[in-house]
Amino acid sequence: MNYREYQASRDLAWEVLLREGVCELPVSTSKLCRSMGIHLLYGDTGAGNDGYSTMVDGGMYIVIREGMSLGRTRFTVAHELGHILLGHVGTYSLVNREPSASDSPIEREANVFASRLLAPACVLWGCGVTTAGDIAELCGISQRAAEIRAARMAELIRRDKFLSSPLERQVYKQFLPFIYSRRR
Repeated sequence: MNYREYQASRDLAWEVLLREGVCELPVSTSKLCRSMGIHLLYGDTGAGNDGYSTMVDGGMYIVIREGMSLGRTRFTVAHELGHILLGHVGTYSLVNREPSASDSPIEREANVFASRLLAPACVLWGCGVTTAGDIAELCGISQRAAEIRAARMAELIRRDKFLSSPLERQVYKQFLPFIYSRRR
């Protein structure tokens, strides 16, 4: 995935947080789906697939495999929401499972969207949360997703790359009461 695609996925996650008035973690993926008119169902998703999104009779649906951990379920819903909002549904063959280095750019875009939606770096930074365990707990995501996010946070901290985008500053401002209540 090139930087422009990364930036588009990241910025879309921030825009959703702002538009939907999300101001605390963990982000409620089911509430976001309801607010956006996207139907969320649990059932059979096919072998090796945690979830998928589809359009039926003009309505958007996300189907999630039953029996996953809450953290994995939340990330899968956010990932599928990314596919819908990024315009991937009906255009590409999509697979949702644990992230892999061999994932297509489309899957990486949805993963970037999901991680930035569920664990916005500026909010983690504002709360002083940097370890995978703390990220998993605060954001309600799986340990694996939190480990990936913690690695990215370490890079952002090393480069002092926070609040450089107007959108990111707006997200930070929207979350300030939450940040103040959680500061370590």
